[in-house]
Amino acid sequence: MNKIFNNNILELYWKILPAQIFVVIASNLSSFLNGVIIGNFLNPEALTALGLVTPMVTLISAISSIVSGGAGIMCGNYMGRGETKNVDKVYSISLKILTVMSIILTVVCISCSGLLANAFHATEATYVDTKNYIIGLSIGILPMLIMPCLMTFLQMCNKSGLSLLSTIILTVLNTIFNLLNVHIFHQGIFGIGLATSLSKYCVVILMLLYFTFNKKMVRFDIKAFDLKMVKDILILGSPASLAGILYSIRNVFINSYALKTAGTVAVDALAILTSCGGFLDSINIGVGATFTMLASVFVGEKDSRSLKDLMKISVWMGIALCMVRITICYLLNERIPIFFGGEGELISVATELIILYNWSSPFNIVTLALIGVYQTVGRIRFCNAVYLSNCILVPLFCCTVLANIFGIRAIWLLYTIAEIVTLAIFYINACIQNKKIVTTVDELIYLGNDFDATKRYNISINKIEEVVNVSREIESFCKDNGIDSKRAMLSGLCAEEMAGNIVEHGFKKDKKKNNMIDVLACVENDEVYLRLRDNCVPFDPHTKLKMYTDDPLKNVGIKMVSKIAKQMNYQTTFGMNVLTIKL
Repeated sequence: MNKIFNNNILELYWKILPAQIFVVIASNLSSFLNGVIIGNFLNPEALTALGLVTPMVTLISAISSIVSGGAGIMCGNYMGRGETKNVDKVYSISLKILTVMSIILTVVCISCSGLLANAFHATEATYVDTKNYIIGLSIGILPMLIMPCLMTFLQMCNKSGLSLLSTIILTVLNTIFNLLNVHIFHQGIFGIGLATSLSKYCVVILMLLYFTFNKKMVRFDIKAFDLKMVKDILILGSPASLAGILYSIRNVFINSYALKTAGTVAVDALAILTSCGGFLDSINIGVGATFTMLASVFVGEKDSRSLKDLMKISVWMGIALCMVRITICYLLNERIPIFFGGEGELISVATELIILYNWSSPFNIVTLALIGVYQTVGRIRFCNAVYLSNCILVPLFCCTVLANIFGIRAIWLLYTIAEIVTLAIFYINACIQNKKIVTTVDELIYLGNDFDATKRYNISINKIEEVVNVSREIESFCKDNGIDSKRAMLSGLCAEEMAGNIVEHGFKKDKKKNNMIDVLACVENDEVYLRLRDNCVPFDPHTKLKMYTDDPLKNVGIKMVSKIAKQMNYQTTFGMNVLTIKL
């Protein structure tokens, strides 16, 4: 892997990662703020109720992720194949699916709030608070489902800054509404849940208005519907959704076994972990979401080299960030539970839980990257089996067997044990698929026959002198893989013309020191596919063609390529120019 291409992937990765982390923070911010307010202003039973309702919040997040995750992967694949028109269709269908789901869930959760409180093991002392909190949160199920999906599409439209702005607005509004409830309206924990719902409604309305009135964003089509596309969205998003559902189930029996093993202090410690967990896990989930989003594009392009480079970058950078996370939590130590109103024994129990929970994060980074690869290439059943082991089987063993031997600490350690077992499953599967002991990243992710059937040539360039050499190598590559001499020559010529145009014009206008073009040539089913990706200023060749239709001496190279190519598509993918040519 040469340095230029590595920098290309790094730039793309760091452009997306911060906003993805903000997406996670935004979706978990309410739990954090609610935990602080409840711990400092309401009764102890309210904090317990917050912890008991965690499975419901996790479940709602899981339902949202099945659509936002599936839509993100599908749109990434479309972008990788140059089929940008389908992105609008996926956006429209996703919002319709989420709206229908939210109506059903809102009715069920409000009407069955008492039954849910009992299902979450609410005691006589905590039943009323648990039920009221469920009702308050249920009013805001619609924005809770839609917000992650909208933020995903903001990423695709290269509007990462709006994710940060949305998070700030949500924080301010939720804080204001919570304080109004505590000091003026006095609606207790129901008011806390309602404050969360109202703040999310406000942010989602603002986001929808931006999508509606900004012409450069994806467009909503009220008539758009495709049953196959609905099915594909749900299937692609099912691993993340199943994980959320299984995490929800896991949290129920963890609360139950923690209560039996160490009493209410253990449940309160879990409530504190839940409240700050959105911030702790934002790094991991953000890394996983960034990886999956970019991997879906590379899978659409069948660019195995970029996918493997992304895997290495994501794992090393993610682990480095996790070590920062662990260090910060060690330095804060007992201050975290105190911040949530913890006193006495709760401080020591919650501190130990948070420290032991954090040690699972580096292992989880590798798990998320592997699941991202398997999910984007379509190995959905294996991903679902992995989540079943990670979320249910291993935690259940820790709670029912190890807890009887080692006490509450066995329950606290289950997060790390589950990740280690998951990595072992991936490794064993890779050895089986490769029919040998796996020793490299390439063997570990095992892309399979779909990628092996596509012949490809990759190179990255940043100098005009390299353009002619690339043209020759692509021509030779095409001939070596069964393409006739004429089309092989034309393929090299198209790559030379468009790459030379980017170097001559794009590099000069952008004036970056690290400009580069990543060139990919593929041969599959007797067709040649060229992809040129660069980090210069936006440059749409179709726009240039329309500007000088009457002047035969202008844009000669672009005109020639457009006539030679069967298909030529341009798009901006996460802020980078992507030109795809099919011959």
